Amino acid sequence: MRSLRERLRTPKMSLEADAANAVAPDAVTAWNTLYTLGIGSVGVVDGRGIVYPLRRPLSVEVWFGAGERWHRGGAGDGIRQRRIDGLPVIETRQRVGESDVVQTAWADESGDGTGRINIALVNETADAVVAAVVVRPFRPLRDGSIGTIRCAETLIVADGRPVVDLGRNPGDCAVAIDRDRASSSLVDHVALPGSELADSWTLEDPDGRAALAALIPLTPGVDRTIQILDGREPASVAPAPLESVTRGWGQHLDDAATIELPGWPQHLFPSLTSSLLGAAVDTQSPLGDDTTEPADDALIASALGAIGLGHAGAPIASRLLQGALSGEISQDRWVDVAAAMAAVVGSSAGDAVLQHEREVVAAVAGHVLTTARTDRIVEPLLRAVAVSNGADAATDAQLIEGRAAHGDDARTLFANGWGIAPSEHEGLRRSGSPKTGSEIAAAMMASVELSQGYDPLVDLRARAGSSWRWSRGACGDSPHVRAMLAIAMREWCVGVAVTDAESSIDLLRAMNPKWYGQNAGFTALPVLGRRLSCAVRWHGARPALLWEFDEPLPPGVSVVSTRLDPEFRSTESSGEVLLNAPADPSNPAAQ
Repeated sequence: MRSLRERLRTPKMSLEADAANAVAPDAVTAWNTLYTLGIGSVGVVDGRGIVYPLRRPLSVEVWFGAGERWHRGGAGDGIRQRRIDGLPVIETRQRVGESDVVQTAWADESGDGTGRINIALVNETADAVVAAVVVRPFRPLRDGSIGTIRCAETLIVADGRPVVDLGRNPGDCAVAIDRDRASSSLVDHVALPGSELADSWTLEDPDGRAALAALIPLTPGVDRTIQILDGREPASVAPAPLESVTRGWGQHLDDAATIELPGWPQHLFPSLTSSLLGAAVDTQSPLGDDTTEPADDALIASALGAIGLGHAGAPIASRLLQGALSGEISQDRWVDVAAAMAAVVGSSAGDAVLQHEREVVAAVAGHVLTTARTDRIVEPLLRAVAVSNGADAATDAQLIEGRAAHGDDARTLFANGWGIAPSEHEGLRRSGSPKTGSEIAAAMMASVELSQGYDPLVDLRARAGSSWRWSRGACGDSPHVRAMLAIAMREWCVGVAVTDAESSIDLLRAMNPKWYGQNAGFTALPVLGRRLSCAVRWHGARPALLWEFDEPLPPGVSVVSTRLDPEFRSTESSGEVLLNAPADPSNPAAQ
């Protein structure tokens, strides 16, 4: 058997897809991803409520007919959209007359090992409304294709595979050649009840432009759910009720940390967390992230570990370690692998992965400790090696520690939440307003390391919209950007400074002076192998700081809050103290 050293000598280079050249000029570039916790992403929903199944070259949308006109998403008809409780459950409201018709989309598993998207339709108006379920050859980033489409009882079938289950036979259908992505040719064929519709419910087109609209009634106050299928076979399991789906997501989020920042929407952090949980089980690159390398998923594992869900990041860490062993991930990206290892150590699933991959854990840790070491990552990496192969291996890794290195490797650790000294990264200082989600996250991290005040909420709202989606580059809803934002929020709440003599844990270190007088805090953030909760409450101009670890602090570790009161220091594992009033003259609590 070849030795580990021999197998790592000639690493393979990972392939990158050139997605940019394939993006259609009128492509949809912003959406929310629908996940299940079993198979990951199932499809996406754009800002108009149009659904794009991940594995089909088509889209499904719903038009609403009332009076003498059709109301279509994106046509200036009062569209509003939100994520319910921050979860991957997207509600789109369409104004029809004096009230709304609501469509709520979520993903579940259909019983055949594939994903399914459910759309619940609710007519909140006082009048009957007709819904046209429209299937078109339209994808977010590239041209779609449907060669043959037909309606067979309750099913819309595209290219021989079911794509929509209407739940009932349609009242009527119309088919047409969809000549443009605006679907104007199909609109000409869809008439309201009482008008003459197309004669045939089947259409073939060699150019792949076939489209169909199936009409079903929406009675006021009556829910109707349609299913968007992967199409291998009809679903064998009834759709999971929306209440069950939200309850299931809530149970998985119970183990995660929570963060409360003044003025920030409470559903923002759950939005980041639920998307990371879904992305952790994805088996393919997210839509719009085709050019990412395998090691980029270390960001997701690092973020999950940073917010107390290291067990969910363990499968990613396993894949990264296997990639390092096989040569798929080259040594210059081992710093990402090490960051993922450090993030999941201490969780039962993470420790099991480290023990299983013990052959490569010490090699990756040793490489990083000699090339890109920062004080904060030393302790978790040594714990990872100790978990993987016992105390002797931890001693071996400690013998090969080197000095902190400069350059891209250290910047990678910074991006994964392992802080770098400000003097090493003056280049991270941002000028002007960040333009992308990743720039916002980098600016948040840099603002802490460089002691700059920065509140990106306005930038976040401008970039992410009402449903909190963030793009990577020019398109998508990137889990990697969400991971960077989650890591940045965590770093705003607590930082760890490690020296040979002692370590300090800095609480609420990014408190903006504009937030003085307002409550803030977090719960269950992992710090030094423990869970930490903290809150600040105000008594006039003076903040009261409360903190609690779930286990006693080790010797040589103290708690500080440099932003709120530089004089405060404690070695207690829990406590409550009234701090001095912050010296900042802009403190609104002192007015």
